[in-house]
Amino acid sequence: MDTPRPLRKKKEKRLKIVEVSWIDAYTEASWAEYKPETIETKTYGILVGKTRQWTTLAMTFDKHFWGNLWYIPTKNVVSMRVIETL
Repeated sequence: MDTPRPLRKKKEKRLKIVEVSWIDAYTEASWAEYKPETIETKTYGILVGKTRQWTTLAMTFDKHFWGNLWYIPTKNVVSMRVIETL
């Protein structure tokens, strides 16, 4: 006789507040010499997910909904640092 297995609680995904450093596009709005620069942009938010194409952050979260989603091309991400896990 098999012993029934206890039901597993659905694992609650913990939210991570992160700092993402990434290379953004930019423009020169005047006459300028051709001197492209690699300038890192830092964006802070709640990590929604990361795929080969997109690293997605949100500014807010409420039960099942994300607010103000920010899609960053993953190939532009230089680094990601977890600030806090909630």
